[in-house]
Amino acid sequence: MPTGARITIDALKREGVKVIFGIPGLSNMQLYDAFIEDLQNGELRHVLMRHEQAAAHAADGYARASGIPGVCTATSGPGATNLVTGLITAYWDSSPVIAITGQVPRNSIGKMAFQEADAMGIFEHITKYVVEVKKLEEIPIWIKNAFYIATTGRPGPVVVDIPRDIFYEKVEEVKWPEKPMVKGYKEFPTIIDRQKLKKAAEILVNAERPIILVGTGVVWSNATQEVLELAEYLHIPIVSTFPGKSAIPHDHPLYFGAMGYYGRAEASMAALESDAMLVIGARFSDRTFTSYDEMIETRKKFIMINIDPSDGERAIKVDVNLVGNAKILLRELMKAIYEVGKKNDHSAWIKRVKEYKEYYSQFYYYDEPNKLKPWKILKTIRNTIPRDAIVTTGVGQHQMWAEVFWEVLEPRTFLSSTGMGTMGFGLPAAMGAKLAKPDKVVVDLDGDGSFLMTGNNLATAVDEHIPIISVVFDNRTLGLVRQVQDLFFGNRIVGVDYGPSPDFVKLAEAFGALGFNATSYEEIEKSLKTAMKENIPAVIRIPVDKEELALPTLPPGGRLKQVIVRDPRKSS
Repeated sequence: MPTGARITIDALKREGVKVIFGIPGLSNMQLYDAFIEDLQNGELRHVLMRHEQAAAHAADGYARASGIPGVCTATSGPGATNLVTGLITAYWDSSPVIAITGQVPRNSIGKMAFQEADAMGIFEHITKYVVEVKKLEEIPIWIKNAFYIATTGRPGPVVVDIPRDIFYEKVEEVKWPEKPMVKGYKEFPTIIDRQKLKKAAEILVNAERPIILVGTGVVWSNATQEVLELAEYLHIPIVSTFPGKSAIPHDHPLYFGAMGYYGRAEASMAALESDAMLVIGARFSDRTFTSYDEMIETRKKFIMINIDPSDGERAIKVDVNLVGNAKILLRELMKAIYEVGKKNDHSAWIKRVKEYKEYYSQFYYYDEPNKLKPWKILKTIRNTIPRDAIVTTGVGQHQMWAEVFWEVLEPRTFLSSTGMGTMGFGLPAAMGAKLAKPDKVVVDLDGDGSFLMTGNNLATAVDEHIPIISVVFDNRTLGLVRQVQDLFFGNRIVGVDYGPSPDFVKLAEAFGALGFNATSYEEIEKSLKTAMKENIPAVIRIPVDKEELALPTLPPGGRLKQVIVRDPRKSS
């Protein structure tokens, strides 16, 4: 007779799960015992992470790279609570992660048992859904429900908490559900409203300075081609949110970069100057629109296409709110645009945006003697790795440099913690992405501070033969915090500068990975080529001046018009 643990594994396999990231403990040990045969026959792969936070990040990276849910597991108490950072990261960035957590036995719940933690209370507001299984018979339906909830509407993480005594229970017959059933859960349908579509089409066709803002919803709905078709037909410039960087190939002539707090100035200025904005798969984040008043004052028309109807009312009231799948709605919008039968000449508007791009380029691309410049480091990496290579990032100045300078050439190849800004995301996310897409080169762009948050998982990469490459921008400081202290706190630098530890080359070699110290652009290229050829985990340390700034930026609480593009510490 199958146990609850065996049923859990079979339920996961029925949903197509091939890889599980996790760490065993007292309350999920029986789950591990149940899948020994699956590991031996190759039906499942378990990746033993060095921290549960990294297990969640790896599952997240797997989901973002593949488009299907990633799965992680942890024991009760500290195992489950260590998942918190990784799951809220997935939640804020709309990534479908399934977490299977062990719980103390049912007769111990609420009695301060060893390693007891209130999973329902902890995860309720930082995941899309959390459920505690009450009896063995509920496992099949709740595993199916978890995948359904995680992937419908706005994607997000789901936690299934299972008391360990249920893992041990047995049942004679398993009833497998044919479809999910969640009381009170309602999937937002795609609404084809012809009147709204006509109004949206008329706004875009009649606008003199229209612009398209794309977000990560374009990636999840696979709507890149539909966005490009609309933009090319009406000759409209495209900008993106930071997570939306992965939606549009950056070598497309109508794409002008990510806008916002640390975005490209030309993208932000074009967004401000536009008279109509089509927002696709994005919310009005305060990292994109740093001042809602500033955006409202432009008196532009807003059209929003989003799976979540509340996004059209949350920050800025939109003129046309189209609810549903972006791919489907863009196709319907194109039909409505064809029916309008006319379109403005936007060549002067495109020329204006290109002038912005040319003007601000003078502040971006310059060399300094005896210094490796971030823009040129990223250009060197871009020119060395394949077009379809997947890049992840940690969080810090290196992430902001990547926002401005990294060129994404294929959809779903740039993964970063944007909504939560979680340091340590880059390395484990790269590992998850590599297991999802083993045929692709995967590079983690990281900072010394961010890398060390989860760098112990380099041991997992070596043990599990996951050949990812970590490029560490090493400036011996928490650069982004230091920058704000320097520019806006009167140069009162405190609590951010590191000493000489560690030696990243020796650290990598201690884990059994390749270690490189690249002190020139030529050495960066050579190190990358060697790492790709050897096909084992590698760390490439690149020294960066700690005085280097991540620009453009804004003053704290600033408006987009207050963008800072040149180093204010230097005379002009």
